[in-house]
Amino acid sequence: MVKFIIGVKGSGKTKRMIAMANEASKASDGSVVYIDRDKKHMYDLDSSLRFIETGEFRMTNLKSFYGFICGVLSQNYDTTEIFIDGHKLISEAKDDCLEDFINNLKQLAEQFNINFVLSCSRSKESVPGFLEPYII
Repeated sequence: MVKFIIGVKGSGKTKRMIAMANEASKASDGSVVYIDRDKKHMYDLDSSLRFIETGEFRMTNLKSFYGFICGVLSQNYDTTEIFIDGHKLISEAKDDCLEDFINNLKQLAEQFNINFVLSCSRSKESVPGFLEPYII
């Protein structure tokens, strides 16, 4: 499953995602991963979650970010959920790149039985049609 939380800056996306991640960590029999661009919300997360801060890595496009996610998955065979918050790579991606990224995540989700939840700082009016089925 691939799902997106959409909204403009300050609309509560991160707060909602943190609550979802904390709930998932209690319910999951495997590992839950939370990926963020900085450590600002690290202490809001349950200590059982695996927190990954990506600010120091030089990812400049969604292809490199996809590779990063594959690396995360290769380290934990029992990952059940991955939450990805606050990445400008996603929010500012061109529509065709974002669609390819989503398709790649869908394949990973099916192959490894993982749920992805991502935030995207866009207004609902600016969301391309292909993204609408993934919005929660």
